[in-house]
Amino acid sequence: MKIITLPGQGALLLIVVSAVGYRMDLLPFRLALLLLIIGLLVCTLVALAELIILSVNAVNKKPLRLEYLVLAVSCALGPSILLYRVGIDGFRAPMIHDITTDTANPPVFLFTQEGEGFRENSLVYGADKLSAEQITAIQLEAYPDIRTVIVEAPGRRVYQNALFVGSLLGWKISGHDVSMFHFEAKATTPVFGFVDDIVVRITPLNEHSSAIDIRSLSRVGVSDIGANAKRIRLFFDKLGEELIIH
Repeated sequence: MKIITLPGQGALLLIVVSAVGYRMDLLPFRLALLLLIIGLLVCTLVALAELIILSVNAVNKKPLRLEYLVLAVSCALGPSILLYRVGIDGFRAPMIHDITTDTANPPVFLFTQEGEGFRENSLVYGADKLSAEQITAIQLEAYPDIRTVIVEAPGRRVYQNALFVGSLLGWKISGHDVSMFHFEAKATTPVFGFVDDIVVRITPLNEHSSAIDIRSLSRVGVSDIGANAKRIRLFFDKLGEELIIH
């Protein structure tokens, strides 16, 4: 069983090293991501092999060794958590990382700077490998529901509720301008500490209604595996609840 146990233990170690190494700035993004992928793939294979062996032993009424069972569960944990958090739709997500409700006039970052933290992707919409037109076409096909939301509430109230919801979701508010009803924030993933930048723009239409736009983009990676679209949907869900309550 060492032929299975040793790779399993090594894969678990790779996952831990990739996460801790990146969060502590000891590993570059690409290397950390590569180690994570290798660790998850090996863990998946080991978990399947352990499951087969344990099943065969159970059928043959052989005693189940606790260390093998623990290894099988431990190896299955990483891929299971990833699958749960990303979901099937996440793996099918298009190869874009900048999602906005207004593709014609995306909200612009005023406070967040290009040189702030490690970044591979530009803050300027369409300034990376894909043009603004290409990103727009891909987004409209993949996420037709991501669009400007109009609510029956004055701009100031919507802005205050939006700020509250951002904080409620764990975003770190990095800049705001109440006169423009504009604020920016950062969202950090819990394990690896990947940072996504967010900008929210409230546009009063009249005294009683407002348009809400939000843009969320990932600092690293070509695809965001659906994280930005999911974040925008959650933001609107929570904001809708706040506006109804108040």
